[in-house]
Amino acid sequence: MLKELTTEEEQSPWLSAFWQDFRRRFLSLLSFQFCNFPPSLALSILQNKNAKEAVSTMSSSQLAVHFSPYDLKRLELYSRSMVDYHLIMDLVPSVARLFFLKQMGDLSLSAAQCALLLGLGLQHKSVEQLQKEIDLPSSQLLGLFNRLVRKFVQVFTSIQEKAIEAEMAKTKDVSMEPTVLSLQDDLNDAAKEFEEKHKQDKEKVRDLDLEQYKIRGDDEEWDEVLKTAGGTAMVSIKSDKKRKLGGGKEASTNGGVVHGKQRKTEVQHGKFKKNKHGNKSGKKAFK
Repeated sequence: MLKELTTEEEQSPWLSAFWQDFRRRFLSLLSFQFCNFPPSLALSILQNKNAKEAVSTMSSSQLAVHFSPYDLKRLELYSRSMVDYHLIMDLVPSVARLFFLKQMGDLSLSAAQCALLLGLGLQHKSVEQLQKEIDLPSSQLLGLFNRLVRKFVQVFTSIQEKAIEAEMAKTKDVSMEPTVLSLQDDLNDAAKEFEEKHKQDKEKVRDLDLEQYKIRGDDEEWDEVLKTAGGTAMVSIKSDKKRKLGGGKEASTNGGVVHGKQRKTEVQHGKFKKNKHGNKSGKKAFK
């Protein structure tokens, strides 16, 4: 491995840039000729303790480039053990590449989890092959894989939450100041307003002509009518109010309620009654 000589002068960043370029190309070639490497050997090549890199975390827009909302939902379902791991195998290469390129923040995995992620995601090996190389049973490997996917889901969720929080409106500090009026003064003002409005409403009602809604009769007349009414639904009482007939003449109503049409005297013209002897009389019949 290359190592920069320490001098008193300021160190140039060429070695760090060279290491980052080598790591990126090596990760891409792990699915080709380097897939025959054991995961432990590939991990030892990727580990460089002398290189000091700043930890970076993806933004929400960068996350959307690699994963769609449906992809993130599949990862979440697998982390809850609701689907099989075969459903997310197409996403493991992208997840593994982002992790080994140090774009997951300060996320840390165990050596076994790193070897498993490298073998599945970058070398495209099966669980049966890794079972022999890592020397762990398949059930334990799948348990480790589920736990590391759970950690990735937590990182992706925090990235989305921060993006939503940044878009939300910032809360303003509310300064609580005492009111000018006291509570009692405020209640007194409200009472005065209510009384004034109530007085105006009473004056409006006084100006209205309510004579037409007056109920006729005194208490004695109503008591007598209700006693004689029995079980009838409608009662009537005599009123001294007069109404006009069709001919313009006034007629007094004997009761407060008038049922039916006005009675008219109908005269049959041209009809005569026969007497006992069968002769027609000259008198007109009246009903």
